[in-house]
Amino acid sequence: MDTGITDHKIEKSLGPSSVFAGYSLAVFGIIGSYFSLAALILVISGLFLALTYEGTRIDYKLRRIKNYTCLAGLLKAGKWYSIDDFTKFRIYKSNRTYKTYSRANIPQNLKVTDIRLMLLNNSGSLKITVNRFDTFEAARNEMSDLIRKLQIKNLQEWT
Repeated sequence: MDTGITDHKIEKSLGPSSVFAGYSLAVFGIIGSYFSLAALILVISGLFLALTYEGTRIDYKLRRIKNYTCLAGLLKAGKWYSIDDFTKFRIYKSNRTYKTYSRANIPQNLKVTDIRLMLLNNSGSLKITVNRFDTFEAARNEMSDLIRKLQIKNLQEWT
């Protein structure tokens, strides 16, 4: 049995446009801080936009899972749940579309598709995304590994 904690970075909380804007603010803030220290506000806000992401931590020793938001890449805020609170696995295809408008007001769509492994409680009100994958087979293998490592019994697969 693995005694460590596994950390999975799921996705950026904000879209690709906001991440790019965050890096741009940070760069312009660094350049502007040469002239005024007030420009450090741009650096701080830019790094917050660029480095904030969502993830999941799994503690194999204590049999618990945490869905968190990592603010500015430093503080992981979230709540730990016992594995026994969950009764179902769900593997599904996630389709996300990010829409950005150019200066000529032309929409540009960025479509991101991946496979996600999720834990659900009996009523479906508590959902935690465990990880994202490229294929269903990889998600199914991860599900089997989690069942074995966390010693889960009486869990259903719900697709």
